[in-house]
Amino acid sequence: MDFADQYGPWAVVTGASAGVGLAMAAELHTRGLGVVMVDLDPHVEEVARSLRGPTRTCVADVADTGWIAALTAACEGLEVGLAVANAGVSYVGWYLDMEPSRRRTIIDVNCWSTAELATWALPPMVARGRGGFVAMSSGSALAGTAGVALYSATKAFAVNFVEAVGYELRATGVDLQAIVAPSMSTPGLAASGPDESRMFAPPVDPRAVVAQGLDALADGGRWLADDGLAFAATVERRQRVDLLGESTLAMYPYLFGR
Repeated sequence: MDFADQYGPWAVVTGASAGVGLAMAAELHTRGLGVVMVDLDPHVEEVARSLRGPTRTCVADVADTGWIAALTAACEGLEVGLAVANAGVSYVGWYLDMEPSRRRTIIDVNCWSTAELATWALPPMVARGRGGFVAMSSGSALAGTAGVALYSATKAFAVNFVEAVGYELRATGVDLQAIVAPSMSTPGLAASGPDESRMFAPPVDPRAVVAQGLDALADGGRWLADDGLAFAATVERRQRVDLLGESTLAMYPYLFGR
């Protein structure tokens, strides 16, 4: 069974107007799937028109309680065989300096909307005996990472959620995967203002990450996007906390005085 037969004919991708989400939508088009692009930014409609493949859009804030209703309307008449929880919000800085509203937004977007998308998408897939669910995670999920503390915790949620639900659905023909990604060349990373000369490794092309991740989707569970992350995962956890924290703080000397 090829990719489109297993995970098509349509996919839903959240946070799809730029960066990883846009790379995911474009890659899914090359694999023969139509894509419903969900994003808070109305610019997603213009982006969708620039892609070569069947596309619908859903302008919605995944932190809002009504977003699933908007998604349902956008998907009317479609069979969704793949759902990608990509929308994410981060904060770089000391945890105690974060505004309370920002904390809530990070949890709602990175955790709550992932669970809501799974709740919406998975039952029809289970009934059909095929399909897939992908949650975008981060290398910061490998241990608590200073400088991005809450983001790190929410990306660990994505991994644990996928692993647990994937185990529950292991006999259904539905594959669940968490893509643990390194720093990628995206507008979001650029906007955070890192000193790339001080990064552990240069940012990678998100197109390569999503293509390789989708190739491994049938394996399910946690997928580590590169050898550096695979190595970090083997380091004793306390040392991993130090490694990830020091690496992150070094990237932002203007924030952390490093």
